[in-house]
Order: sequence, then structure tokens, then C-alpha cells
Amino acid sequence: MDLRFRADIDYLRAVAVLLVIGFHYGIPGFQGGFVGVDIFFVISGYLITRLIWAGIHRGDFSFWTFYDRRARRLLPALYVMVLGTGIGAWFLAPPDDYRMFFGSAVSTLLFSSNIFFWFQANYFDLPSVGKVLIHTWSLSVEEQFYFLFPLLTVVWSRRFRNPSSRVSLGLLLAGTVALCVANELLIRNSASAAFYLSALRGWEFLIGGLAHLLDRFAPADIRARWTMALSGVLLMLVPAVTFTEATKFPGLHALPPCLGAALFMMAFSRDEGQPIWLPFRRTGLFLGKISYSLYLWHWPVFVLGTAAMPITWAGPVATTALLAGTFLLAYASYSLVEQPVRTQPVWHGARTSGLIATAATLLLAIGVVGVLQNGFPARFPQAAQRMLRFNVGVMAPFYGESTCFLQPHHPFASYRRDVCLTPVGDRPNVLLFGDSTAAHYAWALRKHLGSKVNLLQLTSGACAPFVDLHQRQSKNCDEVNATLRDVLREGRIAAVILSGSWRSYLELYAVQPERDGAGRSRKFDGYLSATLSAAEAARVPVLLLGQSLEFALPLAANLVRYEMTHLATKGTLEVRPDSFAADAHLKQLAAHQRNVSFISVLDSVCGDRPCPLKVDDETTIVWDTLHLTPEGSLYVMQRLAPALDAFLDRLQPTPQRVSGNPPASLDR
Repeated sequence: MDLRFRADIDYLRAVAVLLVIGFHYGIPGFQGGFVGVDIFFVISGYLITRLIWAGIHRGDFSFWTFYDRRARRLLPALYVMVLGTGIGAWFLAPPDDYRMFFGSAVSTLLFSSNIFFWFQANYFDLPSVGKVLIHTWSLSVEEQFYFLFPLLTVVWSRRFRNPSSRVSLGLLLAGTVALCVANELLIRNSASAAFYLSALRGWEFLIGGLAHLLDRFAPADIRARWTMALSGVLLMLVPAVTFTEATKFPGLHALPPCLGAALFMMAFSRDEGQPIWLPFRRTGLFLGKISYSLYLWHWPVFVLGTAAMPITWAGPVATTALLAGTFLLAYASYSLVEQPVRTQPVWHGARTSGLIATAATLLLAIGVVGVLQNGFPARFPQAAQRMLRFNVGVMAPFYGESTCFLQPHHPFASYRRDVCLTPVGDRPNVLLFGDSTAAHYAWALRKHLGSKVNLLQLTSGACAPFVDLHQRQSKNCDEVNATLRDVLREGRIAAVILSGSWRSYLELYAVQPERDGAGRSRKFDGYLSATLSAAEAARVPVLLLGQSLEFALPLAANLVRYEMTHLATKGTLEVRPDSFAADAHLKQLAAHQRNVSFISVLDSVCGDRPCPLKVDDETTIVWDTLHLTPEGSLYVMQRLAPALDAFLDRLQPTPQRVSGNPPASLDR
């Protein structure tokens, strides 16, 4: 079987990589350029099928030789890119991003970055230094294919010595169709898995393999072959121009570019892959030769280059400079790394494969250390470190964790009723009830109320404050909600302050089986009304706090990232718009409850917008997407104080006074 150089395939590689670069660089007309990755998958399927079956038919196929060639072809240039990107990110990546970089680097070195990014990110998310290696997901898919496909092909050859037989082709076609349909069906339930998982991308490689096995059926007539080639070009370029990030992908939408790549390669198979005329043939062949290095470097150059450039450079000047840097680095990588390693199995007496394994071990060790060191936060100025100082562990005392605030994995036995739920007889007893967005007010509430009110606290993370809802996601939630009913029946509290992550609960419980508009939000309304009705039945007034400030991304890390890199944010530094819609819905619902007073946190804090991001130069108002920092809690409480004090002033004496010592203090 002839394995000579195929110019048409190098040309096709150039088309694929230019589509991907055009998409990632936001060049007009390339909004669907992500299909270039699918074209690469088809090319790989074609070439690997061709290579393996050639070895099988000659009787000299060797797994070791195959994997050694793949390693020398792909890994050295990849390792140099990861190392160079890591050095650049040292100067530009906030700690959160740098830790993600190291995690993604480790997964890339272990050929599993597609799985890493499946859990960590959406491919179409905003660029960030933390995702600077996101483009390696496709390399991991290819490497997983290279690992498994030779084994399956050798097994297949035991049954089908002629892979182009009707039965063999029929079975391969059936498998390809089945995987494509499975990919399409999964998009509806798990679009991220459908995009990233190699098992569900396998049909694209199989199309390439089938194209090779069907080469002998390619037409001999020159006009028919050029018609086939032009049809293939249209099938690839039309999606590249018309698809957008909103296109459900891959699935059936990936079929046209994949078939287009297959038709293009089949069209020139009878010409021994040496078409005489192609537009910009010489340029295309050159770009095809360096296409792998172009793919490796284009995204790191874009992300790190954009972060490093002055923001005033944005636009065509910046894009031109970044493209120039990409092509220069790609050519250097091809000339100094790719080519020498591919042609030299031995270097200065040492096997190249051994050197590759040593380099992988060293890079893995560096990556693991980077993860364990949390991205080396000491690299940055104190102001940035201060802004990132809050995390779950730091916030635990302010929330009263494991005392008055339970995480979902805590058993209810961890709750300290003696500390958190003991009424006193000389002051009004007011219960703070809800999830973590109730707990984040606790510290500031105690500071504000002082000795005037005895603040009780019954809070549980990710636990909707719905007394009639069974919630399996938490070990303690049902008991927390049942305890509220008990406390109300005991008649020892003067009021309840209720808070929850209302936007997320509205989203989770918004839709009833009814399809009419009135059916929307009945579930949520019913659950919340049941809680409010339980308080009304006990004649306990409720102060309902509206939706808290919520951002699409963790605010502190996102703000540090933006201030350091000025990468685009697309509204992620603004409170989510659906938070205001949730707040308005809550206000309307509260208006129909006789015992409920409503305070809009968003109106109190944001006014006419925009909402504040910082309390001071070194402290954001929330530390993740939703939860207030201690300073943020005090800031918000100052703005809620007039309405809060007015509510407390209207309280009647606690229905049943009790004697006893006040609970242990939770002041921090």
C-alpha cells in the first residue's frame, strides 16, 4: 500500500488550522471556524487507518513502532508549548487562573485534558489565562484515539482481512452512524459531554477511516473528481461561515464538514494526492506543514498576548501582532522541535523516546507542585493577594459553620442548638433562617443589633428554606426545615429573618407540568408560601430579604484577572440580570402575604445601578459568585438598616418569655 506524501492532505490541514485560528481570533467570517477541529479528526482517521492497514498487509505492523512515531510526532512540540506557556502565565495569571493552568497542564500531559475541561469550562467561554490550554482538549481526544484504534484495527483484521469488503464497510458505516446519532442525542442532556468526550467523537475519525477504505471507489474522470473536491470544500466552508456559538454542536451539525473533508481527500486519491492546481497551493502546503505547531501556539499567543498588551492596542493592530507572533513561534517550533525529533530516533546516544518520557515526568512534577501551591499567590502585589484572601475556610467562622451553619455533608447532629437556638427572656428573640445567603448576614446582623435583640440562627448550605420539600442533596436539610416548624410551634421567637438563593431556586422549581405561562413559578411560589404560612399560623412576622448580589463568575478572582490582564468580561463584572427578575418576583409574592415584610437587597445596595463591586480598594463585596465578604456583609447591612430597624420596632413582645442564660456569643 502506497504511503507517499499527500499534498492534498497538507493543504487540507492548512484549511482546518486557518479556520480554527480565524474563529479564536474573532476574525469576521470565521464564526463557525471551530469546525476546523472536526476536519482534523477526519484527517487523523484517514491517515491512521491508512498507516495501520499498510503495516498489517505488509505483515510488519508493530505497536511499539506506531506509538513511538506518534510520540515523536506530537509530544516534544506539545511539551515546549506547555513549558513556554507556563513561563508566560507566571507573569500574567492570577493565582486562581495559574492553579487551573497547572491542573490543565497535568491533564494535558496525561492525555486527558478533554475530560478536565469537560468538568471545568465551556469551550465557548470567555478567554482566560486559566484556560490557556483549553485547545489541547482535541489533542487528548486524538491521543485517546491513537491509543485505542490500533488495538481495535488489529482485532478487526483477524475477522476481515479485506477491510473494504461489503460486510466490513457495512459494519463500520453502521457503527459510525450509531455514534453520530448518540452524539446528537446527548447534546440535549449534556452538551459538554457530547463536545469533549472522545467516545462520542469517534464517528468523526471513523468517517476518515471509511474515506480511506473507499478510495478505490473514487471516480476516475477528472471532472467528477474536481466536482467531488469542490463539493467537499463547500461542505466545509459553508458551516465555517454560517455556524455560530449558538449552533448545537457537534452531532449532526458536524456531519457536513466531516463529509466535506472526506470527499476532498477521496477526490485526490487517484492523483496520488498531488493535485496540480489549488488556490495558493504553495502557501497552503507550507501552512499545512506547520499546522500542528500553529494549532499548539495560536491560543496561548492570543490569550497571553492580549493580557500583556496595553488595552489601547485592541483591534486590528493587536490581531495582526498576535497573528505574526503565532506564525513566528509555529515556524520555530516546526523547524527546531518537530522536524529534528521526528527524524532522529536517537539523539547524542540517547533514545528520543526516553528523553520524551523524562521530560514528561519533570513537567508533571512541576504541574503537581503548582496545583498544590495554589498557583503561587506570593507572586503578586499585596493588594491582589488581599482581594483573594477569602475562601470557604476563611469564611467558616463568620458563617458559624459547624455550629449554627451546616454544610450539605454535615449531619444535623453537628448543629449546636444550645448555642444557636436558645431564646432569652430579656430581649426579643429573632431567628435568622435560610441557606448560606442567610448565613452570610449573620456576622453583620450581630454587629448591627448588638444587645438589643437576641439573634438565633438556623442555616444550612444549599438547603432551600421550604418546609414542605424533601431535599435529598443534603444530609441535614429536611431536619433543618422540620426544626423551623418546631420552633414556630414553641412560640418563643418574635420574628424570622428569611433569606435564600432565590434566583437559583426559581430556576430549579419554576416550571410545573402545565405549559401555559401561568404554570411557571407555581412550584417555587407554593414551596415558599408554605414556609411563610407556617410562620403566619404561629403569628410570627417574617422579614423576607430579597435576592442577594450574584455574579456569573467568582467576583474577586474575576476582578483581579481583569485588572491584571484586561481580558474581556462580557458583563461578568455586573450582577446577573436574572437576579433582578427573581427579586421582582419575590417582591410580588410577598405583597400577597399578610405577615411578611419585604426588603429588596438589590434596590438597597444598587439603587439605579451599577451595583458596587468593592467595599474598599482591597475587598470585593462578595468573595465568590454570591456570598458576601465580612466587609461586604457590613456594607450591605448599613444599607438595609433603616428598613430592618423599622421592622424590628414594630415587633410585639415575644409571645412567651423564657428565662435562662443567653447563648454563647458568635461574635468574631
